[in-house]
Amino acid sequence: MTQEYIRLLARKFFEGTASEEEKQLLHEWYDRLLDDESPQNIATGAPEGAAEIRDRMHANLQHRQGQQRQVKRFGWVRRLTTWSSAAAAVIIIGFLLWSNERKPTPTDFKLAQAPLGKTLKVNLPDGSHIWLNAGSALSYPVTFEGKTREVVLREGQAFFDIARDTTRPFIVHAKTLDITVLGTSFDVKAYQNDPDIKVTVKTGKVGVRVRDKPGQPALMLLPAEQAVVAEKAQKIQVNEISKPAIAPWKDNRMVFEDELLVEVLHALERKYNQHIVIEKAELSAEKISLTLNDQPMTDVLKVLGFSKNFNYSQLNDSTIVIR
Repeated sequence: MTQEYIRLLARKFFEGTASEEEKQLLHEWYDRLLDDESPQNIATGAPEGAAEIRDRMHANLQHRQGQQRQVKRFGWVRRLTTWSSAAAAVIIIGFLLWSNERKPTPTDFKLAQAPLGKTLKVNLPDGSHIWLNAGSALSYPVTFEGKTREVVLREGQAFFDIARDTTRPFIVHAKTLDITVLGTSFDVKAYQNDPDIKVTVKTGKVGVRVRDKPGQPALMLLPAEQAVVAEKAQKIQVNEISKPAIAPWKDNRMVFEDELLVEVLHALERKYNQHIVIEKAELSAEKISLTLNDQPMTDVLKVLGFSKNFNYSQLNDSTIVIR
């Protein structure tokens, strides 16, 4: 018997409309189930452990028995009490699967990660393309289903080139922000150790909304505009930015415009896979504008040290100290 037919019999049994022949079929099916110790793969609406399923189904059985104990046409329910709780649970599973119309299983997701020192390109099932900067991670569905296309930037920075689909908006969840587009290109920077989240538009329009403020309309950004959101303050500030400063890292370049020196050093850490320890506290407020191609890190630090008046030393193969 198929699961659909089993669910039908279970429904008719609980409604009191099952014939004696149908009751017998259901009974025989349970007898075979008791004799078969192999695991049963019966889907439920949400993942549960074996103990949780057993306890939930047994509670359902007891509840229904209490409701229907005085009704003669449900006299056969009493017979279930002589069966094992495992067999009794299965009939409730069948009934619940019918009543819940078998909720679909969650869509499978993939996790893409760019290691430190490298970038990674991801091709999405809808024809969109995403570039991940060093030290970044993105989760996305194997296939887009439903009325939206949604991904999660779990860590880091990504450049999105999104295929246009006016019927299914594309949504990026990054820290405290939801970023919505129909088809455009933009950059999102949301590293855990950076104080701000930054969304920069290259082409098209981008809607930015703070997730904890659902009643607030999305702020619309145009090309060469950048939204800066201090994660703690959750207020959106909009700045203008030059096009060369939009995701240059995708082409192995680094462009900083009036950027905090601390964030520049964090970017160098990720690009060169080094850990930088800053012992000079006054550097935290310093800002700098800088364009880099693929120079060695020692050359970059020499220039920064000269312009911002600090010294550095290589503590070991992976750690640099700034004083």
